Amino acid sequence: MKSAGWVRIGVGLFLSVLAACGGKASGPSGPSAVPQIGGGETLFAEDFESGRLDAWQDGVNPSKQRVVTGADAQSGNHYLAVTYAPGSDGGWLTRFFMPGFQSLYVSLYVRFPNGWSGGTKLVGLYGSRTDNQWSAFGKSGICPNGTDFFDTMLVAEQIGNPGPLRFYTYYPDMAREPSGDVCFGRFGDQVGQANYTGSVALRPDAWHRIEFFVQLNTPGNSDGQQTFWVDGTQAATWQHMRLRDSDILRLNAVQLSFSTGDVVPRTQELNMDSIQVRTQR
Repeated sequence: MKSAGWVRIGVGLFLSVLAACGGKASGPSGPSAVPQIGGGETLFAEDFESGRLDAWQDGVNPSKQRVVTGADAQSGNHYLAVTYAPGSDGGWLTRFFMPGFQSLYVSLYVRFPNGWSGGTKLVGLYGSRTDNQWSAFGKSGICPNGTDFFDTMLVAEQIGNPGPLRFYTYYPDMAREPSGDVCFGRFGDQVGQANYTGSVALRPDAWHRIEFFVQLNTPGNSDGQQTFWVDGTQAATWQHMRLRDSDILRLNAVQLSFSTGDVVPRTQELNMDSIQVRTQR
């Protein structure tokens, strides 16, 4: 299933998934205990060293995404290469964590090769209903009501090559379009919303570490927050958020999203590596 739109984001594979109730996880090579790493439970890790994309549960498209072998990987010898063809985008890769969590943290490395042009989505944390893992997907233009969905992403803006990172969030209190019944994701750049604490430039042809953390609000309160970091420096935080009105909504999917609001004039490529999902930073 397609992501919400953007007005136009060791030897072998290590994979461990922790169910919300705890216990053990099953990966491509069978059950294994989930290691404990500072910053909460590790739910998932992908370094692409298997050479496959088996760990991703939705969106795998070999015409758009492939695992590359090369000494220029961020770690190991493999990384993900995503192709944006002219007039198209790079698709998406999704991993679910049903029924969900109250907080999720994802870190990854991204590289924009020389010649990159325009903006793109990068990574999203989705809030679907615990009884419907798809309720937060395909919601471009739809205004959340507090019990149906929310989602929040990091996007590279369309200005710059690449442009600065921004939040891109669907939430119940978001501003509506002039018609009153249409919503598109917001950067949170209005007074009293996100605090973009620094302009952290992304250099082309360099691996950058991106970290993204979301803490849900208590239903009925505006005490949620989200923060992202670039190469270890906090780049923005958005506090006092109301992302939901019921515990029926939880953080239950992470998506690498490669859609773009630009018309891609020529084939270009984006690289990712060393992805980890935890419950805390």
